[in-house]
Amino acid sequence: MASIGIDLGGTKILAVLVDNGEVLDKHKLPTPSNEGPEGILAAMTAAAREVDPDGVASGIGVGVPGPVVPGSGVLPLACNLSGWASPVDVAGELSARFDQRPVFVDNDCNAATLAEHRLGAGRGVDDLVGVFMGTGVGAGLILDGRLRRGPRGMAGEIGHMVVDFSARRDEEGLGELEDYAGRSALERRARTLHAQGESSALIALAGEGRMKSKLWKRALDEGDRVAFRLIDQAAEALSSALASVVDLIDIEMVVLGGGMAERLGPEFLDDVAARLETRVFAGNAVPVRAASTGDIGGALGAALLVEEGQM
Repeated sequence: MASIGIDLGGTKILAVLVDNGEVLDKHKLPTPSNEGPEGILAAMTAAAREVDPDGVASGIGVGVPGPVVPGSGVLPLACNLSGWASPVDVAGELSARFDQRPVFVDNDCNAATLAEHRLGAGRGVDDLVGVFMGTGVGAGLILDGRLRRGPRGMAGEIGHMVVDFSARRDEEGLGELEDYAGRSALERRARTLHAQGESSALIALAGEGRMKSKLWKRALDEGDRVAFRLIDQAAEALSSALASVVDLIDIEMVVLGGGMAERLGPEFLDDVAARLETRVFAGNAVPVRAASTGDIGGALGAALLVEEGQM
């Protein structure tokens, strides 16, 4: 039976109607920037109704940008959503808008990892980590063929793994992976280097605007030294974190996706894989595969939450 999947992001909301793994329809809306949770819930409702005007879907799955209290459908906090500073019962609020149809809510990277495991690059593997490089770095874990959420919904938060214990909190964050491989952190580092006198094509390309992923790729193509140095550090930090994951839980595969990783392309993926091979214990290297579900992965995975009856 058909189900609705919603990917809630800081700038966009994507809804899809899915039946047996096939996307039948999709609709995208901008995420309201100054209307708080109520405005965001209203926008998600509108997007869902666009893809399912006749109400045929059996339920709704939602991927949200933050840890969800397991089994509750509650999103306690979302730093990149306007006005979302206290817990909101996303499942309950949406269910009330859709005649009490079941609503399943999970972290957006968990949902995207589920899609990759069931329908994408991770098919046929029981234990994997899906890593998504975008504004920050998120991830999801599949262990024994099932999503691992943890008792507090925090499992898979690889972006907050410490890769540099010597980092000074006031200047370099906490030395977490996200401080080296997230697009926002990379931009901060590039602008800091510029302020210190290092010229970079990144500054000329972005001006006062955001350094989007495509600008990083363009700067690399132009041979920009700052871009090369920072992306090299990102690959080093990512391979270090992944080696710890491999050694700790003995996964079989890494699926790498997200807007930044997709823009950097196969060269970056191969670089991370090569560095990972040198770092894992006892030579137990694992393949690093590019995510294959693309922009709809999060929404597709959210729809799969309904099919599998997972909160």
